[in-house]
Parts: sequence; structure tokens; C-alpha cells
Amino acid sequence: MNKKKICIITAARSEYGALRWIIDEIQHDYNLKLQLVVTGSHLSSDFGNTYKEIQLDGYNIDWKVEMLLSSATRSGISKSMGLCSIGISDAFDRLKPDVIVVLGDRYELLPVCSVALVMGIPVAHISGGDITEGAIDDQVRNAITMLSTLHFPGVIGSANRIMQMLDSKKNVFVVGEPGLENFKRLILLSRESLAESLSLDVNKKWILVTQHPETKTSLENNLVMASNIIEPLDVFDDIQVVITKANADFGGKQINDYFESISLKNSDKYKLYSSLGQLRYLSFMNEAFCVIGNSSSAIIEAPFLAKPVINIGNRQKGRHLCENVMSVTGFDDSILDAFNNISGFNNKLFPDFYYGNGFTAKQVVGHLKDYLFLK
Repeated sequence: MNKKKICIITAARSEYGALRWIIDEIQHDYNLKLQLVVTGSHLSSDFGNTYKEIQLDGYNIDWKVEMLLSSATRSGISKSMGLCSIGISDAFDRLKPDVIVVLGDRYELLPVCSVALVMGIPVAHISGGDITEGAIDDQVRNAITMLSTLHFPGVIGSANRIMQMLDSKKNVFVVGEPGLENFKRLILLSRESLAESLSLDVNKKWILVTQHPETKTSLENNLVMASNIIEPLDVFDDIQVVITKANADFGGKQINDYFESISLKNSDKYKLYSSLGQLRYLSFMNEAFCVIGNSSSAIIEAPFLAKPVINIGNRQKGRHLCENVMSVTGFDDSILDAFNNISGFNNKLFPDFYYGNGFTAKQVVGHLKDYLFLK
């Protein structure tokens, strides 16, 4: 039996964290050949050159597609997508995959999937069918759905939206959100190990902040929301705050510049990281007093840990929110009010498995094999 070539595309640290165990399953399957293409912020020093984390995990990168994400303007980002289209065409021409696998809603995936369509390569899309009204991710995600042949939504509601879009149930499989598998496969770091690694005080309350741009609102509003996260936290002396940098979206650079200025003023209290790496990020989330921001990880992973979340603004609007999530506007005193309510709120939380049980990779790879060998 000839091995079938499955090409995984990853463009960002969070996306790789969700794809990691699918990559691992493919690499260890005798009947499959893993191909790994890395692009986007993975290749940017501003975002920590996170392709190195992939290599440290033991996976060979077959192709790097440079997008030159130095520009923070909408025009510059659009031009970077053009570069991606050229680079991914070369990659697919050389690698000749039998199917490509993409996850989520990053704009970098639009040129990837468009090229695959033209070159006649089937696309398998993970985590389609979700709703996030506060960013262009919604339109990107739905466009990728229409370009894809196989669909692996996380939950039944998302699957129903995909089937409605396609007017078909064919090749739509509910598998759970793949990022939850990290909690089953990784041994999380202890509080003491994290304290040493991140120069933190074990006796203080730890706060995780991950705030990305809302790409449907103004840059000014995005910066106000970022500032409104910090202002109420300034009031408290018994906390330390770890901030992970925003994505390479329009407005991300300005948010990161603001957070960098905050961390420089008070480096003991506020610590900014381009990337914590998946293990440290999830371990810190597990030990944090709460999570603040608008990252999908706060909506999907944090409920698994029964961790309180202050969800800011509209970026995640439309997703199912588990009971651990308090949504606020990000303006006025909404963040401070939510933070003051967390202690009582925290005692009422239990792990929530709405987004899956942490066993997704084998399901995805099994369906991919059925498609490749039985079609």
C-alpha cells in the first residue's frame, strides 16, 4: 500500500497547539506520510520565531512560506497574503500532497486554500462552523468551509451550520476541539516550576492576559480596551500578570507596543511574552487566578480547567459561552466589576466538557484515512 501524503499547514502558535496531536498521529501512522508547511507569524522574530517550538517537539518542517509580516497596515497584510499564495504554490507543486489539513479562521489560510482549490488538492478543515462576530475571522472561516472537502467541527451546532452552508451532510464529522487533547497528553508544569521559569511569586495571584485585535472596530477602540485591562489591575498589589502578545492582525502591533510599555514600567508585576509555548501557556492557565482577554483559548480550554474568564468585547461574540465566562464590554468599569466578583464566582465552577473530551486526533486521522483509502 502506497503511503498517502497528508500536508498540515500552520501559521500561528495557537493553531499549532491545537494541531499538534493530529500531527503526531499522522507521523506515527505507518500508512501515512506527514508533510508540514509553516508560514505566518511562526517565521517572525516579532512573534518569537515559534517554528522552533515545532522542531523542538520533534517534527520536521518540510517547507517554510515567508509572508514578511512586518507591516501593521491592512494593505501590508493583504500583500503578505499574496506572498503566501506564491510560496504555497511552490510548496504544493514540490510536495504533491494527497490532502491538506488546516484549522480555524486565520486570514493566512485564505491563500492556502485558494491555491489548493486551483491545484485540485482536497482541503480538510478543522473547527469550522463556529461564530465569532467581532472579527473578520467569521468570514474567513466560512470561506474556508466552502473551499473544503472534509469538515471536522468541534460541536454539533457548528456541524449543523456547515451542513446548512453546504446543503449537504457529506464528509462532516463532529470530533471535539483538538486543543483540549493537550490536557490529556501533556504533564502540566507545577506552580513552583512556573514561578522559577517566569520569575513569579508563588504567593501572589497570577493573571493571564491574552488580548487580540477586534478587526471590525477601530484601532482606537482596540487600544482603549487594552488600556482598560491594565487600569483596574494597577489597583491591586497582590497580583502578577503574564501577557501574551496579540496575533499578527491589523492592530496587533499597536496593542503589543502598548503592553510592552506597561511591562517596561513595572516589570515585576507585568511580564510580556511573544510566546510562552504550549506547555507553559496551558500550565499557567491552570495555575492562574483568572484569564482576561478575548482569546478563543479562554472560551474553549479554560472551561476544561474550570478557570474563571473575563471575556472582553465582541471578538468571540456568537460562540457558546460556558458558565466560567463573564462577558464584559471592555469599557467603563466593566472589567474591574468582573474582577471583583471572581472570588465568589470561582468557588462555583466545575470542569465543562461542552467543547469535547480531549480525544480528537485519532478521530480526525481515522476519517482522513477512510477518505484517502476508500474514495
